[in-house]
Amino acid sequence: MSVQLIDVSHIYAQGTPFEFAALKDIHFSIEKDEFIGIIGHTGSGKSTLIQHLNGLLTPTQGSVLVDGVEMSGAKGDKLALRRKVGLVFQYAEHQLFEETIYKDIAFGPKNLGLTEEEIENRVKDAMEVVGLDFDTYKERSPFELSGGQMRRVAIAGVLSMKPEILILDEPTAGLDPYGKEDILRSINQLHEKQQTTVVLVSHNMDEVATLADRVIVMSKGQILMDAPPAEVFTQVEKLDEIGLSAPDILYLMRALKKAGLDVDDKIFMPEEAKEDILRALKSGEGKPCLKI
Repeated sequence: MSVQLIDVSHIYAQGTPFEFAALKDIHFSIEKDEFIGIIGHTGSGKSTLIQHLNGLLTPTQGSVLVDGVEMSGAKGDKLALRRKVGLVFQYAEHQLFEETIYKDIAFGPKNLGLTEEEIENRVKDAMEVVGLDFDTYKERSPFELSGGQMRRVAIAGVLSMKPEILILDEPTAGLDPYGKEDILRSINQLHEKQQTTVVLVSHNMDEVATLADRVIVMSKGQILMDAPPAEVFTQVEKLDEIGLSAPDILYLMRALKKAGLDVDDKIFMPEEAKEDILRALKSGEGKPCLKI
């Protein structure tokens, strides 16, 4: 499944004194099995962009195509689109409402008219992906869980619809380190084991650098960069200009390089940095200390 945006613009409150262009001439595509990270400061257009991907918003101008079929016009099948493209909003646990975890996750599949057996299978599969044991949690209230567990239930509710593309808007926002790690592990496993296409919106550069194979940088409603992580995150000065940062590891490697250690200051992945620092320290044995 592929989604293509062609010259998409979106204007809020058009024709009023409060008119605001949130997107301007956006042109890009999402292909099967990609893991895309979308970054940008607050107000850059990220949330408006992703809501065009499953038909929640319609372009003021331009087209949204799914597998070559126009979805943005009056004749676009929005329901079919939303079955293929699942969207998990920021603080998704606020959308939980049923009395049990099972009922909450089963809500979407039930509305598809599936059999009880198929609904149960989908709930089981979705709970397995997010790391919640079916028998242990199915009859519990979602409101008795921790924040991270509630977030996982909300994500499972979208996964139970079996989307081909999963879009997540700041899925780790407000979670403690353990909750963040669990959520990110589940998302990565979903992408790797089930070949689900993932679009991750995040302010956390380290998350995006670790998971995404393609990064889209937004600024003032436009796409500033669309490239592999190595190409995006090494343009530190360009990111600084629009109020973004690179992953922390990159700044560490730059500081070590400046201090005299012979490391690659373009590395931004923790494991690669560890290996390169050990290599540099070993090769520099007996030489003067770093200039810290």
